[in-house]
Amino acid sequence: MMEQRLSMVTLAVDDLPATRHFLEAGLGWEPGELPGEDIVFYQAGGSILALYKRDALARELGRPVPAQALGSVTLAWNARSEEEVQFTFQRAVDAGAVVVKRPEKAFWGGYSSYVEIPGGHLLEIAYNPFWPIDKEGNISLSAPETA
Repeated sequence: MMEQRLSMVTLAVDDLPATRHFLEAGLGWEPGELPGEDIVFYQAGGSILALYKRDALARELGRPVPAQALGSVTLAWNARSEEEVQFTFQRAVDAGAVVVKRPEKAFWGGYSSYVEIPGGHLLEIAYNPFWPIDKEGNISLSAPETA
């Protein structure tokens, strides 16, 4: 049986420097070791986010990588509060993200927003009061047990 987890999410991007600038200068993320000029890795909790130049990924795969990114997959970053959503949303916009949906109360009981990051991918910035986040930033589908 394969363990139920994801190790890495890779985003194909056309402008790697712009997307790196968004994550690093805009949001304060730190890159890991850089294996080459076409890819960069970021530790993201217990997994890794990779940014890969679209043409380099296409060469590796031996087939084209479509440029249309919107609507197929969204990434999500969960905050610990509505205030943290507001702060992070504004920081993302200030770093070059395009507003898709401003932070607002969500029908499912949380607080949610969406931006389009450089490269065309969607990022949800949300607070879900039903999914706790531990001190290391790991999210859980169930509330912790109480004694």
